[in-house]
Amino acid sequence: MKNSEFVKLLKNKHIQLLGVIFIIGAILMTAFGNEGANKPKKDDEVHTNANDEERLAAILSQIDGAGDVDVMITYYSTAEKDIAYETKTNSVGRDEGNEESEDKRAVMTGNQPMVVKETYPEVKGVIIAAQGADKAYVRQAVSEAVTAVLDVPAHRVCIYKKEE
Repeated sequence: MKNSEFVKLLKNKHIQLLGVIFIIGAILMTAFGNEGANKPKKDDEVHTNANDEERLAAILSQIDGAGDVDVMITYYSTAEKDIAYETKTNSVGRDEGNEESEDKRAVMTGNQPMVVKETYPEVKGVIIAAQGADKAYVRQAVSEAVTAVLDVPAHRVCIYKKEE
């Protein structure tokens, strides 16, 4: 195909319309193709919350007189991760002017998206069952430990004697 024939083909309104539709489709596919990249997996959230409970229970059980301890932590929401994005601006020439579009892609490190900031959920409340919770000094020590580590007010921490 000669250069002049190619120019005539590009001036065809139908070809221009198809080109614009193709570009918009490609932009939409890249925009919605990365939608799930910044959402944490539910299995990871459950594992992290369970880990927090297990670690706290292990530490609280080491308090003198506490004995065996079980912990349950409730949250207002789930953890959120802000993903780094690379944005490129594309200009598409038209007869009446230029049209700009953005191509947004997650920055990858290895096979994972790069996390810029991770926001942990706010603790709603804590329930603790401890064998030694019938003693006031144990309840006080457990309460102080939980309020310090989770930055939650004491009125949101419930401590009960564990059934033997």
